[in-house]
Order: sequence, then structure tokens, then C-alpha cells
Amino acid sequence: MIVLQDIHKHYGRVRANDGISLTLEPGRIYALVGENGAGKSTLMRVLAGHTRPTSGSIEISGQQVAFLTPTLARAHGVGMLYQDPLDFPAMPVWENFQLGAPGRTKREVIDVIGELSFRLDACFLPDETVSSLTVGERQLLELLRLLDLGATTLILDVPTTGITPVQKRDLFDLLMKLAREEKHTIVLVTHKLTEALEMADAILVMRQGALVSTLTPPYDEARLVQLMFGDAADGEGEGVPGLSDSGPVPRLRLDDALMAGPKYSMGPMNFSARPGECIGLAGLDGSGQELFLRGLCGLDRMPRGTLSLDGKAQPGNDFTALRSAGVHFVPADRLGLALFPDLTLREHIQLTFPGHAADMDAFYRSQCVERFNLRAHPDTRASELSGGNQQRLLLSLIHDDASLLLMEHPTRGLDAGSARQVWAHLNDRCRAGATLVFFSPDLDEVLDHSHRVVVFYDRAIAAVVDRAQATTEVVGALMAGKDPRDVLGETATGNSATGGGPGGGR
Repeated sequence: MIVLQDIHKHYGRVRANDGISLTLEPGRIYALVGENGAGKSTLMRVLAGHTRPTSGSIEISGQQVAFLTPTLARAHGVGMLYQDPLDFPAMPVWENFQLGAPGRTKREVIDVIGELSFRLDACFLPDETVSSLTVGERQLLELLRLLDLGATTLILDVPTTGITPVQKRDLFDLLMKLAREEKHTIVLVTHKLTEALEMADAILVMRQGALVSTLTPPYDEARLVQLMFGDAADGEGEGVPGLSDSGPVPRLRLDDALMAGPKYSMGPMNFSARPGECIGLAGLDGSGQELFLRGLCGLDRMPRGTLSLDGKAQPGNDFTALRSAGVHFVPADRLGLALFPDLTLREHIQLTFPGHAADMDAFYRSQCVERFNLRAHPDTRASELSGGNQQRLLLSLIHDDASLLLMEHPTRGLDAGSARQVWAHLNDRCRAGATLVFFSPDLDEVLDHSHRVVVFYDRAIAAVVDRAQATTEVVGALMAGKDPRDVLGETATGNSATGGGPGGGR
């Protein structure tokens, strides 16, 4: 049993945790919910030993401590899976795993990975570098490592981001088994209320640094939403914006394009997108949508074919040239690919908008605080932000004249209210003529915000589905490899994108 007593954590005048007391019992699954900035991650970092509280105490199995260090927390069986996994991308899988137990041989490590992977229905190549894994795969690898280290209290910070529905079901089955059969304590920090309602034995609701309620079944979803968001819970965001006749020249055009990444290639592909169009990409992890976005922005190669923007060919899909032409990519791996962890918010803004050096404080307020509700001091380092605020910072760094937005997980780490704000902003950009191409592991998000859905299967574009036909059943069947002609009938032919058919991979 773990007892947190009167936990306070202050950052100057900001009270991230304000007198929180709670008890976590073995064999139970808890969901910790609240809007971004409510203090959820701070509280869990205190329990995991990565953040020292300003005051308060922690009792674990009858032993009281003023604060934990990561080593002490690990000794007490507490392990935390972060949104951004704590790994070394340049090292292979087995060496990352070995860091928790350096005395083992490579053969021993590989055997442990295989055994734990079987329990989680995962598959890892031991010599594969971690940088080649998706965000979801890196999270799963970190979870295996925590179990290997003997964690009996597992804290999972938004664990289903970036993993497939099948992997999510397997993960939840494993967590249920760990709690019910092995008496582990599970804490899910989540923004998805459906996950909390489905999994939790108790839901802990935080707001503005305080624990405002502990709910037990049967749950009242309306009351839960009201506790989390208050008056902000009322109203829904606007739907996908309407499309006007934008003329004969597409914003984006691919002709017989071959995309080549470090693990596989894909193509040839023919594709076009109009100004003002919002296009969602759907597919299981590794199906090709990640390579598609990275090829469009120039991070992965396009050895054959043509990419054109507004009728102008972009030879060789050069990243710098595409960026200058108005292409902006927002990756899922925020700290690894998009932000500088040790630079402050002010320094990020100065690098991105050097013309506003003279009025930096006023520009920060208008660009970050007013537009995206980024409530953090400008001298805060990016690594100190919550996952939701890191996402807000990334969105703040997009220039207004960006004409093609490419986004992985646009609302990753955001609560429902913040996600509505982000989509209102992205819809406004599309109404102003920008084109958005995005991928999300949340299929409902893809269906709700897309004029068309491009479905990937087996590293190829399986079909392009118009909004009127894009249902969970139709897109899910295509993601699973069903023949588009069986799912869509004759409308499966004549799409504005083709992917060479299933299996057009290596």
C-alpha cells in the first residue's frame, strides 16, 4: 500500500500540487484524470522519485519517507512509463534493455526480452536501433524493462498514445492480469475518459493542482466531465470546415513517387490534395503512414517520382527547400525531433521568430498564451513542460504562412478541452487556405476531422475514402487488409491516390 500525505510542489508562485493526499492499494487499477496543467504528471513524478516535493510525505508498505529518488522508488517497486520513453535512440534494443541490469550477457537479455514480449504480444529485433522504432513500440519496450526491474506499482502516463487498437487491448489485458492475479498497483494517467471508465477501479480527478474527487463505480460520465473541465465542458468544437472550389492547381501533388526510409520503401504513389483540405491518414503502426509524412517533408528520401507544391516541382524533396516553400512537419517525438529539451520557451520563440526580438514578451503572450493557452513562464525549459504543454509549444512555433501542415498525433497528450481548441485553430488554418495532412492513432479523431481518409495497409496506400463513406467499420476493415473492392464496391477505383497495392514494400 502507498500513502501520499499532503503533497505540495511549488514552482515559484505556481502550485503544481497543492496538498494532495491519497492511498493506492495493491491489486487495483486507478485512473488519474484532469485537464492539462492540473498537476497529474507532477504528482506521479513525485511518486516515481523524479521530482522532489516541496513538502509532504510518502509511505510505502508501512515505511515513511519525505521524498523518493528514482533509485529508492525502484527499490520500492515503483516504475513509471512516460509519454516520451527514457531510452537511448542510437543504441540497439538489447543494450537499452541491459541498462537496467548491466551484469547480464547479451544472450540472457535477449531471452528476457523474448519472454516478456510474449506476455505483451510484442515483437522486437534485439539488434534494431531504438531510433527506428515508432513511439508506440518504444513505449512497449520501456514497459517490458519496468517489469523486468521488478516494478509492482506501475505508473503509465498516457500509455495508449501511438499504439494500435490490438496492442491497446493486449496492454489492457496485461494490466488487468497484473492487478488481479499478481496484485500490482496500476495508475493510468489518461485524457481518454473511455479508458478510465472501462479500466479503473477508482478515478482520481485533479484540477488546478488539487485532488477534487475520487470516484468509484458505477460512474456518472457527465459528472466526471464536469469535475474535470467545469463550465469549459459545455459545447463541442466545430466540425471539419467546408471546401470551396480552389481551382485546377492542387496544393500538393505526387506523381509516381517512391518513398524510402531506413526500414522499408513504399510506392509508387500518385496523390493530390487541395488548398483548404484536411486529410487524415489511418493505419496500424508500421503500415506506411509515418514514412508518407516524413517523405512529404523531406526527412525521408524520395528517390523516384515528383513532388509538386502549388504547381511547382520540388526536386529531390529537400527538407530545407520544402520548409522554405511552406511545408511544416510536427512529429510525435516532440523532445527527440522537434524541441530542444534544455532551451527555454523564450529561446524557442526567438529561434523561430527572430523578427520579434524587440517585442518578445508581448509576442510570447499573443502567440503562446492567448492562442494556445500555454500557461508556463517563458524561462521554463522545454523538458520541464507537461506533454500537453510541449504540444502547445510545438503548435505555437508554426508560422502563419505555412501552407502545408504535416502532423503526427496533433492532439497527443492533450485533454478533451485542449484538443477542441487545437482543432478549432487547425480548422481556421484550413479555412484560410492551408492544407493539413495528419495521422492519429485515435481513429475517431481521423474520421471526425477529415475531408478524405487515406488508409494504409502493408506499407502501401490501400484506398482513399471520402468523408461520406468513412465510417469506423469501413476504415477498420481496410486497415485490417480487406480488399477495397469488397469494402467500397466500385467506388474503390478512381481514387486520387494509389499505393501500388498491398505488399508494395521493400
